Amino acid sequence: MKTSPECLPCFLHQALRVARLQNCSEQQSLAILQAVSAVITTADTEKSPPANAIAVYDTIASISGVTDPYYQLKRQENARALALLPSLRTEVRSAENPLLAALGFAIAGNIIDYGAMASFDVEEMFAKSRDLQFSIDHRNWFLQKLETLEPGDRILYLTDNCGEIVYDALLVELLAERGFRVTVAVRGAPIINDALKEDALEAGLDRYARIITNGTACPGTPLENCSEEFLHHFHQAEMVISKGQGNFETLSDTQREIFFLLTVKCKMVGKHLADISDNVPTLIGNGEMVVYHSRLK
Repeated sequence: MKTSPECLPCFLHQALRVARLQNCSEQQSLAILQAVSAVITTADTEKSPPANAIAVYDTIASISGVTDPYYQLKRQENARALALLPSLRTEVRSAENPLLAALGFAIAGNIIDYGAMASFDVEEMFAKSRDLQFSIDHRNWFLQKLETLEPGDRILYLTDNCGEIVYDALLVELLAERGFRVTVAVRGAPIINDALKEDALEAGLDRYARIITNGTACPGTPLENCSEEFLHHFHQAEMVISKGQGNFETLSDTQREIFFLLTVKCKMVGKHLADISDNVPTLIGNGEMVVYHSRLK
């Protein structure tokens, strides 16, 4: 997905949000906005929005002096999710189809996105997942793909945000119980509220999966910048599951089969989904839940 003109003012909104979060002075906030304005005038619109966000957040950090401005919010979201995890796990285990229940909660958790959203309601999203309110629903293809796999086959699971990664554990543990070798990929360095290795460990994912980083400080997975280790797993896995909007933006045009699980929080992402899908209307970006199967082109 390429960067559109609508993405540029969004970068400015994100910059101001970070400045307010860090209680920057008016002078420092203005300096951040001016510097980010200069950066986005040279943005490469052939790249994805997350790829262009790297320079935006590097610029903010260079002025504020803070490389991980969402650190405390990330801790809070993980703690909140961990408190809910036991009851959600009980609900998943008692569901008619535990895999689909876990998949729904994992997608619902993707609403936790401080880059795209100023506010969100996770409980509302859980309710939507229970009511099967999916705007694009390729869950049957997801299940069919799993049925083609053998114990020992490799699944690469791309994570997105903190808090959300705890809910991912519900799905990852079920995949591991089926005998699949699951590898969980997180970001290589802080960016917005995206999950790092420490968050995967806090979520307990190391009990079910190998944890690696993608080698980047990007709120997505730009393959051209990812580590050799990550690329090996990406190309060798029998199945790739991609969580979140940023991963979708960076991988939607990639030439391999991927299952994208996300909530849509941007009208341009909704438009792109409609453009690459069959018989799918444009989504307005108001938290629509999506399971999208990107087949080999």
